[in-house]
Amino acid sequence: MKIAMVISALGKGGAERVLSVLANFFCRENEVCVIKFDADEPFYALDPKIELISLDLGVGDLGVFGNIKKRYDKILALHRLLKSRKFDVVISFLDNTNVLTLIANLGVGQKIIVSEHTNHRFLKSPIWRALKRIFYPRAAGLSVLSKFDLDHYTYVQNRVIMPNPMFEISHAKDARPPKENIILAAGRLNVYKGFDVLLKALALIDFNLLKEWKVVIAGDGEERKSLESLAAKLRLNVQFIGFVRDIESLYERAKIVVVTSKMEGFCNILMESIFFGTARISTDCIAGPSELISDGVDGFLCPVGDSASIAKKLEILMSDEKLRERLVQNASKREESFKIETIGRRWLDFIAATIHREE
Repeated sequence: MKIAMVISALGKGGAERVLSVLANFFCRENEVCVIKFDADEPFYALDPKIELISLDLGVGDLGVFGNIKKRYDKILALHRLLKSRKFDVVISFLDNTNVLTLIANLGVGQKIIVSEHTNHRFLKSPIWRALKRIFYPRAAGLSVLSKFDLDHYTYVQNRVIMPNPMFEISHAKDARPPKENIILAAGRLNVYKGFDVLLKALALIDFNLLKEWKVVIAGDGEERKSLESLAAKLRLNVQFIGFVRDIESLYERAKIVVVTSKMEGFCNILMESIFFGTARISTDCIAGPSELISDGVDGFLCPVGDSASIAKKLEILMSDEKLRERLVQNASKREESFKIETIGRRWLDFIAATIHREE
């Protein structure tokens, strides 16, 4: 089977990593072509068997008129490429690229599956919302990350919930370093991630208990300076370590992972930490955490923005090793459903069903 995968760029984002993991799986038994709009080298490694096409059209902001021309150039270049090649299926990633791919396919007839990697509420632009409503019904299929989004896209008939797959793990479980008293939070430092709520929660924890633990926040973003100022104001010893390429080494050592988001698309950190024996606490935000955690069974869910509740759950986990172990053991039962072999086969089944449906 000939599979094309389209994305704006292959930087260090979550959707970009998902594409790379899936492409590397697909190419075991299929011909895979990855098409991207920029000219930069991929951040995540791609199998040498994969054909990589860079259209070299850039992804930066060029202002209103510059952006219109840039998108026209992208559509035209992709249209020519899709017209010159015959793929069994084309999978596009992320909403704006999904729309451009569907427009580029007009008059071509490739089977397009659009793949969403945020929840639909993240898209604020009324223009892009309207474009999705117009062009998504032209897609042969749609993958989303949660039931919340599945229920939203009623205007696409062939749609499916497709969780993100786990990346390849470097070390076997018996070769990992010992766990440390580390509380890990990770993600882009923006308002949606609610790291300010985490800092306020930490300030409520008993000082004598907190001083026995190291708090690490991995990630960069526009809120970093204000968060560092808030941590200093609250007299917290928090390590802001910026973007970390090797997040695996942090998962291996951390005993607790905490997510305080106001909104999520899926929440990779809650899925990935399952594979590293890390106890999980998250806000019960839209969308994803409640589909990854059964409250009190394999992790804890707290109300969004509730620093007191988060502090209470953190104190419980910090103080009770047996409880942490029980939550971790229960969470490990979910591993199989997120392995690339499982998700990859689900993708191939969806692709095959979509192709058959369109014939």
